[in-house]
Amino acid sequence: MKRPATLYPILALSIFSYPVITHSDSLYEVAHYNRDSSRPWQESVNTVTALNNPDQYAWQLFVALNWPVSPDSCNPDRRKSLGDPGKTVWQSWIAKQQVYLPNAARPEHWRHNCRNGSDSALPIGDYSTGFDETVTMNQLTYDYIRDNKLYSLDEQERLANAGVRDLEFPLGSKEIKAYWVKIGEADKPRYHWAETESDGVTAIYGLSALHIMSKENPTWFWTTFEHVDNEHIWPSVYPEAFRGWVVPSVDSAACPSDNLSCNSVPDGFGLKGTKWENYRLRGTQIDWVDNRGNPTILTNSQIEGNQDQESVSCITCHALAVKGTQGDPIPIPLFTGEVSDEGFPHGYVGAPLPALFKDQNSQPVPYLGLDYVWSLRHAQRE
Repeated sequence: MKRPATLYPILALSIFSYPVITHSDSLYEVAHYNRDSSRPWQESVNTVTALNNPDQYAWQLFVALNWPVSPDSCNPDRRKSLGDPGKTVWQSWIAKQQVYLPNAARPEHWRHNCRNGSDSALPIGDYSTGFDETVTMNQLTYDYIRDNKLYSLDEQERLANAGVRDLEFPLGSKEIKAYWVKIGEADKPRYHWAETESDGVTAIYGLSALHIMSKENPTWFWTTFEHVDNEHIWPSVYPEAFRGWVVPSVDSAACPSDNLSCNSVPDGFGLKGTKWENYRLRGTQIDWVDNRGNPTILTNSQIEGNQDQESVSCITCHALAVKGTQGDPIPIPLFTGEVSDEGFPHGYVGAPLPALFKDQNSQPVPYLGLDYVWSLRHAQRE
């Protein structure tokens, strides 16, 4: 079906009366499709680089999304430099708490919310568990959810009952998952940090993990970063949350081909001499398997701290993001039921098993595919 030439996502019917969620090219995609190396703040959508040089592309995203944001807009501040104090671009994006409101209330327009950004999701505990996380989304992701009423669990079920097979977020859609950890005053220069106040007590939190999912292709682009302290220091402080880097880093942009886990930062990105030189690319993922047929894995030692990290695959896990015609917002279990020798649950790796999407009679379940966007599980009942 040819999509209508409009700037707004719509719900359309095909000539077979088979409903599908559609979108069309946006001004954002046209304006930001190619990255100019002289404009490191520019948030690019470049499928060619993402698929052919994923580690390089991961660092490009890291720089653009961590660029200081303008205080009077939700755009990068071109007058500033990477590493300057203040909030970053992704922190001006809208947090999941502003999207999935009680009783499935319609979220405010992007411009109303974006300046508050992730302030509504800043830490309040010690950030040593998976319940404390910051999830933000860019405007393309937000507008698609808002315009198609996907913040409503009832609407997701209506689409599933109507026979919609898959959602389709526009190219350039992005979500960030960030984790933090309590730090002291002396640690500030080595971290991107934020302060919060609770019951009259101010706490300092340092960014310890940053996971980026970005739609450059139908199965999205996946990359994850961690602070160097996650490898050795935090496992001794929060052993229930940090296990160190069980899975070695892989970074062809910063490391020689014979030592891809050198755990350095690449030249030419302006990282060195800033707080961001203390963060490492842990890996990227663009396909289910490598070119030898081995299932690919991508893990963040903090985000997946309570899982068997050698069986973690972002692309496989997020492929299980579906919604049935009723019931649980996570109808497919995220773990295989097996555990490692240390007792950590195994995840799924490689291409998703077709059987997971079928009932006991091997018949396909009419799931609505959520296009890898797990935040949609937080949608509320009307």
